[in-house]
Amino acid sequence: MMGEEKLAMTHPRGADDADHTTEEATTSADRSSWTTGAPSAVTRAKTSPVAVFALVFGLAAFIFALTGVLSPLAILFAIVGIVLGVMGRKKGLQPQLTGKGVATGGLVLAVIALLLGIIVIVGAVMGLIGPSLLGPVQQQFSNLIG
Repeated sequence: MMGEEKLAMTHPRGADDADHTTEEATTSADRSSWTTGAPSAVTRAKTSPVAVFALVFGLAAFIFALTGVLSPLAILFAIVGIVLGVMGRKKGLQPQLTGKGVATGGLVLAVIALLLGIIVIVGAVMGLIGPSLLGPVQQQFSNLIG
């Protein structure tokens, strides 16, 4: 009788097998790093939403500035993109957030879009005020192309 009880307790598929697998699953998740001994629970940093919005507004402003007709809207979007880009770069320095590069990309696109939008608007105003002001510019452009 004693031998049978001992056999049942040491059998690999005994009654406590389910408890062993759940215990093994929890201990494998709580294992420590072999280099530092610290727990290896890795939390991934998330991209800052402010940085993503900076990129979206910067890209939209750049596209609007390239159309020419939407340059006033490009200037507005560029200003919002610049503000969000600066905020996103600051948020990207926090340990739990990433996105410094995304915010920098949005900031660069927004600055370029702002400059393009201003150039297009200044050119349009100059063309409306005095078409003779753009005559020499058009002549130089024609000489370069033709």
